[in-house]
Amino acid sequence: MIFNKYRSLIAALAVAFLASCTLEVDDFQTSSGTDQSGKALDFTTYVALGNSLTAGVTDNAWMAKSQVNSYPQLIANKLQEVGLGATGFNQPLISHSGEEYFGAPFILTSQGPCFNCKTPKVPTTNIYQEHGGFHNMAVSGMKAVEVNNPALAAGVYAYFASNPGRSTVLSDALMQNPTFFSVWLGANDVLGYATSGGSMGPGSITSQSDYEEAIGMVLDSMDARGAKGALLNVPDITNAALFQTTPNTLEKMLAANGMELTDEFLTLVNGYLANAFDSSIIKQVEVARPTITSLLTPIPAAGNANTIGIAVQTAPSLGKDPSVAADLAYTVVYLGAYNEALGMGASMEQAHQAGLAYTASPEGQASITQLVALGIDQSWASLTGTEEEVDAIIDAAVETTKAQLKAAGFYPEFTAESNQLPVYDETSPTMLRVPAEGTLFSLAALNKIVALGELILSGGELDIAKLKDYLPVNDATVSQFEFLESVDVTAVKTAIDGYNSYLEEQAGERDLAYVDVKSIMDDTVTGTIIDGVTYTTAYISGNLFSLDGAHLTQRGYAVIANFTIDAINKQYGSKIPTVQQNDYPVIEEGTPDPVPSN
Repeated sequence: MIFNKYRSLIAALAVAFLASCTLEVDDFQTSSGTDQSGKALDFTTYVALGNSLTAGVTDNAWMAKSQVNSYPQLIANKLQEVGLGATGFNQPLISHSGEEYFGAPFILTSQGPCFNCKTPKVPTTNIYQEHGGFHNMAVSGMKAVEVNNPALAAGVYAYFASNPGRSTVLSDALMQNPTFFSVWLGANDVLGYATSGGSMGPGSITSQSDYEEAIGMVLDSMDARGAKGALLNVPDITNAALFQTTPNTLEKMLAANGMELTDEFLTLVNGYLANAFDSSIIKQVEVARPTITSLLTPIPAAGNANTIGIAVQTAPSLGKDPSVAADLAYTVVYLGAYNEALGMGASMEQAHQAGLAYTASPEGQASITQLVALGIDQSWASLTGTEEEVDAIIDAAVETTKAQLKAAGFYPEFTAESNQLPVYDETSPTMLRVPAEGTLFSLAALNKIVALGELILSGGELDIAKLKDYLPVNDATVSQFEFLESVDVTAVKTAIDGYNSYLEEQAGERDLAYVDVKSIMDDTVTGTIIDGVTYTTAYISGNLFSLDGAHLTQRGYAVIANFTIDAINKQYGSKIPTVQQNDYPVIEEGTPDPVPSN
């Protein structure tokens, strides 16, 4: 049985092209609207500041075909059509370079998504002198705190900066003398943290104070020029397809295969995992069988008392309580070193010091820990080391070890209420760890979870040595980040909420339109219908997100353009027509680059 949902992604791409019921432009009564003072809005020069979402990036690349349908360009088109302004709205087009894209686009083939079928390309020239200045000042990867940073010219901004190394995105935008603007900044201020394993990786979240300072500087600059505009808030990246596609719970894993999480299935899966892990645990505990037998075997020279009995008598002289497992284990380890020293000719005092030194050493501490893990108890003093007695101790130690591993999250045991899937953790004794509920898996882990599901459902053998092939990994040494811990998910959401509170506050204080993009995208988690089309976070078939799971489809950008126009119309009483969003494509099939011949 396989995960048909993901094995037939191309079949799931069902796009509804429904006719829009909006008025034709010729029938639309346009109006620029007014600000709070009653002054008519001036759309003569519209500029947009933002990151890759503003640039129209889709499918992991900045592509010519999607750039022309960026949300600012679509708004400018409508303003031009009805004569309200934005004449000559200019974008730093990729086509000026002679290329079709910058980056490494993901493409959809008849076999499904392909993430390495196109040759990466980067800009190598600056087009400003021939084609500038630009009104869409959007730079992929730019954080809000970098909007006035000339060092951005070391990246994509170098392609269209007016003066690389000196100019900034903000200064270039202000050179156009904007009369109206839109700002959509903040996603990258949390994205790097989210996609690099959160606190486990190298990313960082922009502080609230730094974010407010950066946005405040942009808005102050626009205020100084008398420009009005629209603020788009920050979407929750953890609710994007990037983090909503890969099942992170057993229940979602089964749902992806058309199955329900029943009591019978829980019993089956837990038994399957026990079969995989218990043999390893038993093997580890069995290593101690000779030690246990030796400790329980009567010693004729000691009146047939065993080592445990001697330790019970000796413990008080060492200041230890034999009823406490750690103290009893300490005494046993001490006696071993003490007797060994005596056997080598040491005096009693020398042997005593040798015993104390060994119990304090790493080796001695490890031996103490092992005995405690085996369940050492003063009741062992009455045992004689028979096979049945040792078997009972081994069995009890195995059960104790399993209970401890489960409590620490190193041994998965699913319930209907708690079935978070584990992640790979090389520091764990079982090489896995069940993270806190709410931990999310990124799109990068999809193939692993599909393989894990197929293995479990087919009853195949789970090789503990190959867990890395089935579980999400965060490994900074190779820049491999496939999950986001629950605590880090909360950190991302908290930061976004803080940014958005500030944006909404500023929109109110400065008489700006406020576009609640976050709510729009949050609604897609359960599905939302816009203009007759259902938008979800479903990978490929959800209509909103492109193949990288974070950037939008061209139709997705049309949706953002319309919500922005609606917000402007509402704030200022403007009458700007919306775009026919269903005319714009979602995910389209692409052609792989030819494989180079050797």
